[in-house]
Amino acid sequence: MAAVNEPIRLLEIEKELAGPGRQEALVRYDAVLKGLDERLTAALEAGLPPDEFPRANMLKEANETARKILRLTVRVDGPR
Repeated sequence: MAAVNEPIRLLEIEKELAGPGRQEALVRYDAVLKGLDERLTAALEAGLPPDEFPRANMLKEANETARKILRLTVRVDGPR
């Protein structure tokens, strides 16, 4: 069921980031991604099994990219 609702949620997020409350939405979504980054950093520093390390490291890189895209989205869709 989650897969069916996911595109709708992404559209809602996109609308929030382009709407008048874009800065508040940016702060809210970035906080979620920052929290994930902190947990990933802690896990990587604590040490992971060899088969999990590359996946966690790739997820950390993807999360960093998501944060950049989030900020760019708000900047590009900013006040007109």
